[in-house]
This record gives sequence, C-alpha cells and structure tokens, in this order.
Amino acid sequence: MISLPNELPIPKASSVLRVACGVFYVPHILFKLTGLAASTAFFAKAGFQPAGLWLALALTLECACAVGLTFGILTRYLGLLSAGVMATAVYAVFNTKGVGWMWNMGGVEYLVFWGLASVAVAAEAWSEALAKARPTARAGLAAEPRPI
Repeated sequence: MISLPNELPIPKASSVLRVACGVFYVPHILFKLTGLAASTAFFAKAGFQPAGLWLALALTLECACAVGLTFGILTRYLGLLSAGVMATAVYAVFNTKGVGWMWNMGGVEYLVFWGLASVAVAAEAWSEALAKARPTARAGLAAEPRPI
C-alpha cells in the first residue's frame, strides 16, 4: 500500500497563475511560427509596419514572457511586459476585427483576462520583493522606526 505524507505540498496560487500566464504563450508562439506568412499578413492588416519586424518583435517578447513567467525569472518585469503584449494584441484585434468582447466570436475577452492576470502576477512579485527589502529586526535588535 502506498502511504501519502500527512501534508501534501500545495503551491501558492500566485505561482500557479504565473506558470499559466507563461505556458499559455507556447501555442501562440507556435501558431505564429507555423504560419509566418499569415502572421505577417495579420500584423500588416493591424497596421504594424513593417509587419515582419513587428512579428519578430512579438515573437521575441512572447518567448521572453513564456520562459520568464514559466520559470519565475524576472517575474516583476515580465509580468508587466506580458500585460503590455496583451494590450497590444487587443489593439490589433480591434484594428482587424472591430470592437468585440466574446473570445469565441473573435473578441478580446481572453486577452484582457490574460493581461489582468499578468498584472496580478507582477504585483505579487513586486510585493514579495518589497517585503524582502524592508528592514527587519536582526540579532535581537529592533529595527528603528521611521519618522512619519
């Protein structure tokens, strides 16, 4: 019989969201790479000129977000970058398909959610970094209070 430990490790919700935000880029990257001509045409139709350069930039930024968010590298910055990528994608969708919300009808609902999730991931990472930077009591000495 297999015995389980008394307490299973449960990942932090923010870590699960961070990994999801990163991994979700993989199909987007693959879609662009397997259809370069169509992807270039989409960027041109969206008004991004020269389209090939914008496509290369999008692929570079999406790869950086995919790797960084999936593995927790530069999360504070890449979470914000991811939100910017999603905001740019919303702009592109509006330029090519018009304003629409429902993702299953070509709208931006999914992109907005992904962008907001990326902001939440970045905010959590910034919060953790700031908490680590705060002075703490060491060796029995209390940190000096800051003047108000």
